[in-house]
Amino acid sequence: MNKSRQKELTRWLKQQSVISQRWLNISRLLGFVSGILIIAQAWFMARILQHMIMENIPREALLLPFTLLVLTFVLRAWVVWLRERVGYHAGQHIRFAIRRQVLDRLQQAGPAWIQGKPAGSWATLVLEQIDDMHDYYARYLPQMALAVSVPLLIVVAIFPSNWAAALILLGTAPLIPLFMALVGMGAADANRRNFLALARLSGHFLDRLRGMETLRIFGRGEAEIESIRSASEDFRQRTMEVLRLAFLSSGILEFFTSLSIALVAVYFGFSYLGELDFGHYDT
Repeated sequence: MNKSRQKELTRWLKQQSVISQRWLNISRLLGFVSGILIIAQAWFMARILQHMIMENIPREALLLPFTLLVLTFVLRAWVVWLRERVGYHAGQHIRFAIRRQVLDRLQQAGPAWIQGKPAGSWATLVLEQIDDMHDYYARYLPQMALAVSVPLLIVVAIFPSNWAAALILLGTAPLIPLFMALVGMGAADANRRNFLALARLSGHFLDRLRGMETLRIFGRGEAEIESIRSASEDFRQRTMEVLRLAFLSSGILEFFTSLSIALVAVYFGFSYLGELDFGHYDT
């Protein structure tokens, strides 16, 4: 698939989001609220640890911060659950609408045009491939905005307390989308080839299933079983290729996230030991 065609299809996919734009906006808002609650959790935990370890304040005096921390955990869990429900509702509406468009288009095209492809290919398109769009609308599109806004919100929250830690996070953050995009391009190509292989395999299997009696009459049953087994093995290998790239993308995210956290931990460790005296506004 050439790039212009790919951009056209991506633009069409995004245009379908208007079907459930209200639900998607609610999902984005809930994701932003969840990000604020993450910052609140970290702030309460930091204050509690500071009071207990550095200032030796009795635990009884920290009942209010502990209570607020627990309430924040509960509230965030509820927000995450509600966001999942809203995202599922949005994806379901869009999938139903797209499936209706495809069925209407097939009805307009007529039987002669439909017979140009195996029935299994159409079944895979209408059922499986449209269902696979669910995560794109329910999770990916809302997360696109949150992937930028929430990290910036975290940096803004850290900057008034310690500019060095904020700069460390700000410096490592751009590396995550850069390398994930490079890996994601390869994963997208592999996944596209996997979809084509699945459509061919579905059509191949359904055609052989319909002609089973004819194949038995002519003694081709064992040969076709071997053919289906070979096609299934090829599809399995393609699927594993996609999964390898997906795990690589996840590994890159974990690596740079761990790197930024490790740098911040090293900075604070040396700061508490008195080896570093910069970053705090009172030094």
